[in-house]
Formats: sequence, structure tokens, C-alpha cells
Amino acid sequence: MKPIVLAVIVLSSLAFLTASCRRSPQGYLEKGNQLYAAGKNEEAILNYRKAVQGDAQFGEAYYRLAMAELKTGHAAGAYPALVMANRLLPRRSDVKESLADFLLLAYMGDQSRPQAYYTQLTKLSDELIAADPRSFDGLRIKGYLAWSDSKLKEAEEFLRKADAVKPMVPDVVVLWVQALFRDGRDAEAEQLAGQLIAAHKDAGMMYDALYTHYRAKNRLPEAENVLRTKVNNNPHSIDYVLDLAGFYAASGKRDQMAGVLKPLSDDPKNFPDAHLKVGDFYTNLHDWAEGLQQYQEGIKADPKNKTIYLKRIADSWLSQGKGEEAAGVIGEILKERPNDDEAKAVNASLLIKTGKPEKIQAGVTDFQNLVKNNPDNVAFRYSLAQALLVKGDTEGARAQLQELLKKQPRHLPTIATLAELSLTKKDYSQALQYLNSALAINPSLGRVRLLRTTALIGQGNYSEARVELNSLVAEAPQNIDVQFQLASLDLAEKKLPQAETRLLQLYDKQKLMALNMLVEVYIAEGLPDKAISRLTLELAKSPNTAPIHSLLAETLMRQGKYELAIEQYKQMEILGVRSAQLQMRLGAAYRLSGDLNKAVASFQEARVFAPRDPPVEGALADALRLAGRNAEAIASYRRLLLLDPENANAMNNLAYMILDTGGSTEEAQKLEERALHKAPTNQNYADTLGMVYLRRNLKDSAYQVFNGLVQRFPDDPVFRYHYALTLTQKGQKDQAKNELAVALSKNPSNDLRRSIQTSLAEIQK
Repeated sequence: MKPIVLAVIVLSSLAFLTASCRRSPQGYLEKGNQLYAAGKNEEAILNYRKAVQGDAQFGEAYYRLAMAELKTGHAAGAYPALVMANRLLPRRSDVKESLADFLLLAYMGDQSRPQAYYTQLTKLSDELIAADPRSFDGLRIKGYLAWSDSKLKEAEEFLRKADAVKPMVPDVVVLWVQALFRDGRDAEAEQLAGQLIAAHKDAGMMYDALYTHYRAKNRLPEAENVLRTKVNNNPHSIDYVLDLAGFYAASGKRDQMAGVLKPLSDDPKNFPDAHLKVGDFYTNLHDWAEGLQQYQEGIKADPKNKTIYLKRIADSWLSQGKGEEAAGVIGEILKERPNDDEAKAVNASLLIKTGKPEKIQAGVTDFQNLVKNNPDNVAFRYSLAQALLVKGDTEGARAQLQELLKKQPRHLPTIATLAELSLTKKDYSQALQYLNSALAINPSLGRVRLLRTTALIGQGNYSEARVELNSLVAEAPQNIDVQFQLASLDLAEKKLPQAETRLLQLYDKQKLMALNMLVEVYIAEGLPDKAISRLTLELAKSPNTAPIHSLLAETLMRQGKYELAIEQYKQMEILGVRSAQLQMRLGAAYRLSGDLNKAVASFQEARVFAPRDPPVEGALADALRLAGRNAEAIASYRRLLLLDPENANAMNNLAYMILDTGGSTEEAQKLEERALHKAPTNQNYADTLGMVYLRRNLKDSAYQVFNGLVQRFPDDPVFRYHYALTLTQKGQKDQAKNELAVALSKNPSNDLRRSIQTSLAEIQK
């Protein structure tokens, strides 16, 4: 064979191989389908994406991509693919139904009921019914939308029609039953619910809907019967048995509770994790002894999972505040499994529980390492967020929780904690969004419902808050937290005698909380002395109760009785209270009383307890500045900016002090420009920057700043005075005199008045 012929053959072979490696969009679709059928969803997604990259109008590839994305839980990737598929395949009912399912889940899962989803769902249901008047999905969607609009009759009709097409589909019938209950047609609802349970004994949502209804109506025998039926119809579901046991526990029927739990532990074949779950059940009831016994029996019955039970035992000791016992158990775990991340996590929790700043930081660092090595571990990330909250890093905690929510959008503890953080900031609207989303996942969460009433009260929506609280009372009449929340509502609505009566009834059950709220009631009534008298009387009975000393001190502070408040804080020190928080309060009391050096000493003591806490350093720096201890104040502000580099207020104060003490005007300018960049509308920052410009003889820049301030705040004598100084420096003395005269007419402080008069005298020379 001639060489040239061989080359041609080789080149032809290479061209064939290259062409065979480049699949067509249809080829990528077929390969993706094969991988999807084999359960290899991620690889299928890659092939579907290549198919749509090759043909942007390939509707089937978009649809298959969406299905694979949904299969892997990637909702963010599924939605745009479904929208494109529906646009390119407008006659495909299966595509419309899949898009409708996606949107309906998102719409019903968001209590704010986004209008964009509503509009799309309305359009899709109209199209489905236009193509087929008996479209199950079209009718079902119409029913859901009518339900969300509180159009109960309309919802019932659409759901009845959907049921006629596909009888006894659980989610449709459950919603239909709930609509009937809301419409006051209890008998029909109960009959329909019975039919669904007969057809689908495993329809857990139906039992739950019936149970919630009966509890709200205080029909406790029927509520119990529903839970018993649920257990009898699903004899191998341990969670259903625990639900029944929980009902008995809430009703105070301990014998019945123990009676339904015991068979679980006696039947390891059907309930292999009974000791673990029953132990958790007792632990949640704070029945620590029974919980520990269950975990210990679990170790004997299931030694291969000994570590799991040991971790539960450690958690139990931790929950009881018994750190030494917990540490002993963790040591046992780490001896057997030195690289056990979960044991390391519990050990980190122990460090944080000590309350000592250096150990808290060590625990935070351990959790950060655990999250770094296990970025998808929900428990580790949530624990890191909790640790950051203990440390006082609220924003860091919020960032971790938001990241967790991206990975686990239905993680209820995260949603609830974010809601609580929003409540702390008094962002009631944001809190309601979080709480509504949690209730969309599980509408029977008592704690979340209670938090929601806090947000409603904060928004002034008292009527809805009271309806919800009355419902919670009907379900759990002995719940102390609900009773206190009702007292909070009474207080918010200025029903002060009613609030006082309720709190006095709760007094012996939770004295400290009742005292806190009674103080608020008395102050709202304009009777602060009555609050002080009650607290003093309680201290006479229990003189060594530090929380009451603290409450009395705070009440005295609110009345401006700083010396008396200081006495109470000092009493807490005598009782052995040692904390940054106490020293911060004591320092604030000294500062307000005018004893700045003692304020400084208290803030310095607080820094010993919390050496890297920005608010502590900030309080110390401010006190040093006010005390005239300029060099120390400057050093403290510099330290604060090392701890909190984005603190604009610290930048401004440091710049002012550098300027006031003859320091580097260039450094002061850089600091103040950074502060204004972070808070461009802050007039005080602008004023300081103007003075920096004036000191640096940047007359035009200073003029621009002060002219703007005088335009925005014409009645502020300080800005007028500084503007006059700028005009003087620019040689505009007549205009400066006019500004100084205006400044004098604006009721300046005595010190400022003297400065203005001095400047006037100098101009007139």
C-alpha cells in the first residue's frame, strides 16, 4: 500500500470518529433519557442541557431537563425549563400539568400568595379546561385558587368536579374537607373524610386535618379517636403511635401514654429504632430519667449503633445543664471514634455552653471547620448559626441560616430562627413571611403559631392575633406561653386591668416572667412607683434573686434613678454575677449619673469578660471620649475598627478625635470619607468631614458640605456656625456675620453660644 493512500485512510477514520463523538440534539436527548431511566439524573441533566444548547427550540429536551431537575431537587433549574417547554409545546397537556404542579406547590407554600404565580396558574387552568372541560388538573387548580381566595362554595364545586374525574385523590379530598369545615358544614366534611380514609388508610394528611379540627373545637374524644384510627390503620408506623402518645401527654393521661409506648420497645422486629424514638419522645417532655433509660436500653439491644445512643445521652445531659456528665459521654465516643464529626460537634456545643468568651470562640471555630468539611450537613450549619448567636454575631448567624435555607428550603428550625431574628429587629413583615412559610409546611406547629401572634401584635393586627391565641388556648388550655402571650396582647391593646388580672393568675407559675410584664403594665398605667414597690417587696422575700435585682435596676434606670440602679447592680456583683452584660449596664448607669471615670472602669471590666466584642469596645471608647481621656479613646476606637472594620460610627468618632487633638488631618479625611460612603445621608458624618476640609484649608470642599447641610437643616445652629467659619475663611465676612446671627437665633447651647459670640467679635475687629 502506498503511503499517500494510508494517510487518506487514517484521516477518513479520524473524521468518522470525530463526527460520531458529536451527537445531534436528538442524540443527546435519547442519551439523557437512557441515563434518566437508569436513575443517573445528574448525567441526564448534562445531556439534556447539551440538547437545548444545540437546539434552543427543542421543547421536548426542555421538558425532560425540567423533570430531571425536579428529580434531583433543583427547583431553581426546573422552573425556567418548564416555562420554556410550555412555550415551545403549547398543546402538550402533560407539560402544562407539570408546570401547574410546580407553580401550585410554590403558590400554596407561600402564605403571601404571590400574584405572579396566581396569574400563571389561572392561565394554565383555563387552557387545560378549554382543551378538556373534565381536565382533572385544570379543575383541581381552580379549586385551590378559589380556596386561597376564601371562595369556599366555588372551591367546593371545583374540587367536587375534580373528584368526579379522579375519585379519592388524597390532596384534593383533604382540601375539599377543609373547605367544608371552614364553610361550617362539619357533617359533610366528616363523612367525606371517612370515605377517603376507607379508600386510603395511609392518607396521613386526612387524619391530621380531622385531628386539628376536633382539637380546635375542643372535641377531645373525637380527636383521640382519629389518632387511634390512624394507628390501627397503619400499625407499623411508629410516628403515628408517638402522635397518639403526645396527645395523651398533653392531656395529662400518663398511664395511657405509657400504655401505647410500651409495645414499641417490646417489638424490635417491627420497630427496630423504638428505644431511640421513644427516648426522644420522653426527652422532649423533659422526662430525662425515662429518656436516658430508653437510650441505655437501646445500647444493650443495638450495640452496633452505640455511638448514636451515646450522642443522645450527651445531648440529654447538655439539655439539663449538666456539662460534666455530657463531657464524660463525649470522651467515651471520641475514644472509640476519634474522627467522629458528630462527637466533635457535641464537644463544640459543650465549649459554647460554658459561657466563657474564649471557649465560645473555640466552639465557633470548631463548627466553622465542621461546616467547611461538610458544607451540606444541615445540623452542623444550624449549630454554627446558633453558636454565632451565642457569641453575639447576629449577622453572621443570619448569613449561615440563609445559606442553609438555600440548601434546605423546608428546614423548619432554620425558618423559625430567622423569624425570631426578624422579630428581634421588629421587622414584623419579614417575620410573618418566614412564619407563614413554616406553617405552609406544617400548619399545626404550636411554637410557630405563637411566634406568628407576636408578629401580628407588632403590626397592630390585634384581632387576628386574638383569634389565633384563642384557638391555641382551646387546643392547649394549660400552655403557659399562650397565656403570657394573651397578657402581651392585652397590654398592647391597653386593656391594662385585664392584663394585670391574667398576670397575677400566672404569678406563681412563672414569677420572673410575670414580674417583667407586670412592670410594663404598671408603667403603662403611669404607676412606676407601684412597679418599684412590687419588685422591692419580692426582694424582701428573696433577697438573693439576681434576676429581680436586675429587673429592679432596669426599672429604676427608666425612671432616671441612676444611683439607686447602681446599688442594685452592685448587689448583683455581691451575689456572684460576673458577666460583660452586667458591667455594660453598670457602666451605662455610671455614665448617665455623670460619673464617667467609674463608667470607664465598668466598661473596661466588661472588656475582660468579652475582649473581642465590638459593642463593649464601642461603649468604652465613647466613655473615654466623654471623660476627656483622648489618647485612650483614640486607641480604643482604633481597636474597635480592628474588631468591626465596617463600623461607620467608629470611623466618624475617631476622625473627630484625631481632628480635635491635632492629629493627621489626612487620616481623618480618609476615615470620614469611608464613613460617609457607608451612610451618605448622615448629617453628622458630613459635618465632621466639612470640619476636616476646613482644617486642611480645602475651602471650596468645606463650603460645598456646609452649604448643603444648611439647606437641608436650616434650624441647626451647629451647621450654621460651621458654615460661617467656612465663609470667614473664604473672606466673605459680611455673609459670615449674617450666618452667625442666624445661628444665635436658633437657641444654641451655652458652649456653642460662646463660640459664636467669639467668632462675631473676631470678624468685627
